[in-house]
Amino acid sequence: MKINPTLKSILWIIIPLALGGLGFYGLYRDTDWQELMTTLRTGVNYPILLFSLLFGLMSNLCRGLRWELLVRPIVSDGAPPRRINAVCTVLGSYTVNMGIPRSGEVWRCVEMERREDLPFAGLFGTLIVDRLVDVCMLSMILVVIVLSSTDFFRDYLAAHPEVWLGLMDFVQSVWFFLLVAIGLGSLALLVWLLRCRRESRIARFFVHIWEGMVSIQHMPQRGKFLFLTAMIWVGYFFYFYLALFAFEATQHIPFSVACIAFAMSSMSVIVPVQAGMGAWHAAVIITFTTFGMAEQPAKDFAFIVHTAQTLWITLIGLGAIIALPIINRHYKRVRGPQPSPETTDN
Repeated sequence: MKINPTLKSILWIIIPLALGGLGFYGLYRDTDWQELMTTLRTGVNYPILLFSLLFGLMSNLCRGLRWELLVRPIVSDGAPPRRINAVCTVLGSYTVNMGIPRSGEVWRCVEMERREDLPFAGLFGTLIVDRLVDVCMLSMILVVIVLSSTDFFRDYLAAHPEVWLGLMDFVQSVWFFLLVAIGLGSLALLVWLLRCRRESRIARFFVHIWEGMVSIQHMPQRGKFLFLTAMIWVGYFFYFYLALFAFEATQHIPFSVACIAFAMSSMSVIVPVQAGMGAWHAAVIITFTTFGMAEQPAKDFAFIVHTAQTLWITLIGLGAIIALPIINRHYKRVRGPQPSPETTDN
């Protein structure tokens, strides 16, 4: 049965929103909303909270600058892309994600293709590298946190054995083996296409993706790339950490607990729901309450900070989306011989 395209688009929005909403409802159904509103009116140091939001913007600006470095090596027919376009498409992708989770990643490649006349597959390959670098950074952060906070995870699993049992049940279930089979089958199909049907449209598409992924090997400013990567995660940390000082209940939390809460909340991006709704709240609330904080202040913090951060990145992204057609109304990327490095870094 063929699904109507409009209905499909609606479902792509509604289903993740419903999943996030159910998780949010499960966490907040017993919340004292009167107390939360009191905290909202008198219990928040708004200058500190607003100041913390600047670090989120800093991280996303660095992400845009880093993506531009990845995109440059795939350009072989003229001037490099405009830096402002790379930054604005990254900022705008967060707003697009509020509609359909993960769609912002595709949108920024499509928009960059449109503004800079670059191949979508190559851009998508650079996006994969961009995300793989973030996965590596998050993995390193998690390893450090786990090794330095084994007591926290041991105590949590001891208090909630159903978490470990559920994970083991999934690994032993038919669904896990089905996912592994699908993954291996997809890999085998891709290898067959590249070896036996290399000239097909699908094979060429994956070849362009691969060329985009290996762009990092030809990137001339690797030191700058590493610096921007570090600044992205430093910014994300202070985006979260400084918000703790806006609330009386969290301003004296030990630094180690703040690091654990940051790492756990960062993992919420894996869940395919808008802005990590529900998952982000659960990660923060579980961490704080495990270390002895009362549940209501933990819920207040999670609700207010997540709402402020979500509104902030959505509004910034909306401004970037509006700005793109304005700043590109007379722009067309120059094709021809590659300019010298001295003339491209402006």
